[in-house]
Amino acid sequence: MTTNTPTGTRPRGAIAHIIDPNTLLYIGRTTFAQAHPDYDAQALRHGPTPQMLLTVNRGELAVINSEGVGHIADDDDTVEVCFTHSMSIIRVRIDLGKLAAAVTDETIDIADGIRTFGSRLDDNHHIWFRRYDPAA
Repeated sequence: MTTNTPTGTRPRGAIAHIIDPNTLLYIGRTTFAQAHPDYDAQALRHGPTPQMLLTVNRGELAVINSEGVGHIADDDDTVEVCFTHSMSIIRVRIDLGKLAAAVTDETIDIADGIRTFGSRLDDNHHIWFRRYDPAA
């Protein structure tokens, strides 16, 4: 099955869990404050939403956002998550154990979760769709 976009079609079937944005922001601010005590953690804001947890590459976890930008968890069980701070998009490395508190039971097909405006977004969708691991 596919979904139509302004620049073509996207295959469907890569299912992710939606991450609660307010819980994620709280975790992000707490983590940011510990890593960067000289900066105002309250200035940290939501990154592009929705943020989604996706299983890729035979069981690895990744967090991707509505721009189709994301990161795969590292061997130290942390993952970089996009937020905004002072008019810039920044990445905050979050522990997967802490991130679990923000993951909801609500699911979304990444074909719907990644915005549909232009070929860059379609390309980003395609990258994550190919990495998707439905067996995990």
